[in-house]
Amino acid sequence: MLVLGLAAALVAAAANAGAAMLEAMATRRATHAAGVVTSPLYLTGLTLDILGWVLTVLALRYMPIVAVQAIVSGQVVITVVASHWVFDTPLRRLDLIAAGANVVGLGLLVGSARTEELPHVGVGGTVALLAVLVVLAVVGILTALRSKHATLIAFLSGLAFGGTAVAVRLVDLDGSVGEIAHTVVTDPVAYALLGYAALGLGLYTVALARGAVGPVVAVLAVTETLAPGLLGLLLLGDGIRDGWGIPFVAGLVLALGGVVVLARSPAQASLAGDDGVARPPLKRL
Repeated sequence: MLVLGLAAALVAAAANAGAAMLEAMATRRATHAAGVVTSPLYLTGLTLDILGWVLTVLALRYMPIVAVQAIVSGQVVITVVASHWVFDTPLRRLDLIAAGANVVGLGLLVGSARTEELPHVGVGGTVALLAVLVVLAVVGILTALRSKHATLIAFLSGLAFGGTAVAVRLVDLDGSVGEIAHTVVTDPVAYALLGYAALGLGLYTVALARGAVGPVVAVLAVTETLAPGLLGLLLLGDGIRDGWGIPFVAGLVLALGGVVVLARSPAQASLAGDDGVARPPLKRL
């Protein structure tokens, strides 16, 4: 099942990257704000975003959290490289090195991954999950209202998105379609999952509005990978294969280091339109 999880995570990263590209195209072609959200390109991108989230949920059922989150954050690699061909955004030699480091790091992470049976959360675990959500929501909303530091808000957003990963590992989605539907409607963990996702999305939106996209994406990627990943290794049945401790750490450093470099690259800033110049035109379709 590790192969299924790996495939789902890789396709999720590609779907999220494709969504970013399509939404960027819609922004460039629209003549007014309302034209963006009604554009077929934007709506297709939104559909890919949803698909990416569903595939991420699937991957988290079969792979360690830290590996899944690192792979999905690799969408930055795809976006930066692909935007060079589509929008003629700048692509440095350092970006290519970072992309290669990310690929090598992901290979080491996947190779060192070991999964056990999914944990069965008790009442105490459910209460803790909900309590953390409430505290994080209060802190996050107050920070979003009062703070101008985009990276701090991005950090809290990363914690919230990390909470969704933990909730996915804890919610019981086994059984028939009817049993799964019943769980989604009645299980508090499922509601916690939706709460963490909504909070993370809201805080991420605020962070992007307050600061440059590069630092925001970098902080988000590192936080939503390390925070739930560590919890997964300690409490949720994730593990590292015997003798693979050093490759695991090296893979994590390479994968996240590559994402951080690429998130702060001129290509990412140009694609987001926050580099102080007009967004680049379409180069080719």
